[in-house]
Amino acid sequence: MLKCGLLTLRSSVTYLTRSSSAYSSIFTKPETDAFLKSVKETFLQIKSGECANEHDASDISYYEGVVDKYGDYSSKLNDITQLKLMIQQNEDDQEMKEIGESELKDLTEGLNEVMNALALSIVRMSEVDCLKNCQIEFSCGAGGSEAMMFTMELYQMYEKYCQFKGFTWTPIQFDDVSSTSLRAAVVLVSGEMSFSRLRFEAGVHRVQRIPLTDKSRMHTSTASLSVLPEPENPEIIIKSSDCKVEAMRASGPGGQNVNKRSSAVRVTHLPTKIAVHVMDERFQHLNLQIAYKRLAGILMQGKLDAVLDQSTRARKLQVGSKGRAEKVRTFNFQNGRITDHRLRQTVGNLEGFMEGNEGLDQFTTSLNELYILERLEDTISSYLEKTKKP
Repeated sequence: MLKCGLLTLRSSVTYLTRSSSAYSSIFTKPETDAFLKSVKETFLQIKSGECANEHDASDISYYEGVVDKYGDYSSKLNDITQLKLMIQQNEDDQEMKEIGESELKDLTEGLNEVMNALALSIVRMSEVDCLKNCQIEFSCGAGGSEAMMFTMELYQMYEKYCQFKGFTWTPIQFDDVSSTSLRAAVVLVSGEMSFSRLRFEAGVHRVQRIPLTDKSRMHTSTASLSVLPEPENPEIIIKSSDCKVEAMRASGPGGQNVNKRSSAVRVTHLPTKIAVHVMDERFQHLNLQIAYKRLAGILMQGKLDAVLDQSTRARKLQVGSKGRAEKVRTFNFQNGRITDHRLRQTVGNLEGFMEGNEGLDQFTTSLNELYILERLEDTISSYLEKTKKP
């Protein structure tokens, strides 16, 4: 398991802990029980030296983590079973019954935390899950001036949300039409688990409302978000020999330096023909750094898409380029509600939601839970298929 994945895993348990576990249903399935028993048996065989040479250090560490959490889970289940039996035996004693039910509530909450930890130990965390940096790209869609207004509102909502989560928000491209309208923008977001938290915001966001300029009908506009991972070391993802760098003069504001120097750059990744053009900074070397990071993020996202395409199940969630083409959320201002189409969930208090705090955080949490649940089911089914005896 990745070293940084352990930190991600512990942090995930914190925000996934609730009155009930999102993964409780999967632990009642016989397939999950068979998986856990098989992993435990394999780990015991490794410890005894029977098959130690068949597994590398990463596998052994993985098995150990799952078995450790499985032990906690089994212990909690046993405690709950014993307590329920005690309550049943003392149901005529009201005082003992109340004490038992209070303890049962505490044990159940503890079981939910253990289930969350067990689920996250089963899911192998990838290098992408560990990234602290990502880029959000905002683009106005259909709807003209109303779409640009909505794009600005989304930009401001996510800026507030990143402040709420303690993430750093750094605009690197900002094409505004006015103080209330935004054509396009790119923002660098930095912070623990920022990509994991924000990646499912990618997609088409739709707004339905009656514009001030035309109160005779409901108007529908769209804005698109893409969320790209940003690797800490782009040179690991991109070989300089695979890139063609072109310098050119930037256009627009930027002082005399823009007109005198070729500060803008275009970097083309020759194997994939993907090109990135950057002219945001006054100096070429800064634009080149931004271009390489953005190109590395696009290539990393492509690798992530390829991994997801190999999934044995049809995913409800789409990450990256596919997700950017799908309608993910609708903001209905007339009725004051927001619908997430992947969760099939609608909530009210749209005005509060646009403040980018608990309401949006609940959606991002639920989407992460759904993603982990899908990966959990994939991991279990793939393992059982791989270890199935002929």
